[in-house]
Amino acid sequence: MAAARTTTPDLVAEAGLAPAPDTSATAPAPAPTKQELESRAREYIAQEKFNRRFTLPATDAHDELTVTYAVGGVDSDTAPTVLFIGGMYGGRLLVSMTDHVGQSLGMRIVVIDRPGMGGSTIVDVGLRLSVWLETVPLLMRTINAQHVSIAAHSCGVIYALNTIYELPWILPPSNRKLYLFSPWVSLEHSGMTMLSISSYLPSPLINQFDNIVRFVNSTMMPAVHFSGIVSSALPVSSTADQEGGGSGDSGRTKPLPRHERDETCREYCGVSAAEYSARSKELMHAMFEESTRAANHEALLSLRKGVAGEWGVCDDYETYPNALEAKMREFSREIGGGTSRETGQSNLALTNNPFVIKAFWAEKDQMIEKKGEKYFNKCFERFSETNVGSSGDGNEHSYLLYESEVVPETTHDTVVLPQYEALPRALRDMLGRQE
Repeated sequence: MAAARTTTPDLVAEAGLAPAPDTSATAPAPAPTKQELESRAREYIAQEKFNRRFTLPATDAHDELTVTYAVGGVDSDTAPTVLFIGGMYGGRLLVSMTDHVGQSLGMRIVVIDRPGMGGSTIVDVGLRLSVWLETVPLLMRTINAQHVSIAAHSCGVIYALNTIYELPWILPPSNRKLYLFSPWVSLEHSGMTMLSISSYLPSPLINQFDNIVRFVNSTMMPAVHFSGIVSSALPVSSTADQEGGGSGDSGRTKPLPRHERDETCREYCGVSAAEYSARSKELMHAMFEESTRAANHEALLSLRKGVAGEWGVCDDYETYPNALEAKMREFSREIGGGTSRETGQSNLALTNNPFVIKAFWAEKDQMIEKKGEKYFNKCFERFSETNVGSSGDGNEHSYLLYESEVVPETTHDTVVLPQYEALPRALRDMLGRQE
């Protein structure tokens, strides 16, 4: 029997045959399995930077409190810092959704668990706003941030409006702006929703709200939105369960939502749609492994039920804009005098630039509806760009400017997801970059 002949490149050339192409360098990597995606998601959500804490000292009103928080984006004291105030279930782990865009822009994004969420100590419902206002300056000292820009979503807007009124010095002098996504509007001025139905229930029943949402989300829904209302922000789809799944499903009559498309997930989240979906599911699991008792208090506060009381300085949206404009005028004059009484800083320059509130509305908002959007815009109408020019009290300069826009293809909850571009645009604006 003849010995087997080994074919070499030289022999191939002698025979006049073209060599087989080498595809080893270009062959695509096999798609990760579901188990691999789940394992990577657990490791990602468990990162130390998403699971930090500090202690709020005791006062006459409350005992010593633990506060848990997370850092997304660039984890550096020198990075421009954003404080994002989430909605009802908008706890610290939701910062993971913005981690990639924060890193790409060189920004640090911080989210705090409000009392009763995550590892943050719960407090009496009537103390939620006051404890929040104590927490923000201590957070800034903890993370060594001289200033923070602020963005808020849904009922987190109640906290944001109180923050910039009571603590205007925390805003960067170069970016005196507040970014609001689907601002919460009281029920009498918005549409009928699941949460509005609960307004007819007594407070003890609303105190079971968290248990209902926990059951539904853990047994029926695959994920949660930023606002935390029972939802399916990232539904499981046949294409999203595969690496590269997205817009190529020929069985669909409509294109996938942007937060399920592979190309947008890669651009704004740095991973495939399949991996983004796995992270969102793990985020939900991790969130419900911790305390979510705050949802009961947040529901009471949003509905102004019982001892939850009013919404602080923004209890009346119709009078708040005038009060805020007067506050910003007073603050601008104060820092122009040389030193901020809150910070002791003497390098705060007087500015005639108005304080800006920028609202991003969902195209289809099942929580606020167009009625609530129109009401909120009407409250700030006097300070819109077309009406600015006089403060109305003899001063020719207004210290408040209101802007708003509707973000296409969005709902109450998806409007704040980075794939829909409004949040990245707001972050670039904080940096002073043109879109």
